[in-house]
Amino acid sequence: MLGIQTLSYGLLVINYRAVAQAHYIWSALSDFAIATLGYFVIKRIANSDNTLHQWLGYALGGVVGSVFGIWLSKVMLGA
Repeated sequence: MLGIQTLSYGLLVINYRAVAQAHYIWSALSDFAIATLGYFVIKRIANSDNTLHQWLGYALGGVVGSVFGIWLSKVMLGA
């Protein structure tokens, strides 16, 4: 869950910056990736037992993904 959520939040940050900077291609690509990943995350959570380690990985993945996404979006889209 940590890896999935890191990727998800990273994509969200890239998407926000791409939209704000009017990068149409990056916006479309990141939208598609976010929607696809979201579908599979929901499917996985719905088909599994609720456990503490899944929740913790999901929550920490959001934090790591946001920081990673900021750094990566600066590299991809500029300051």
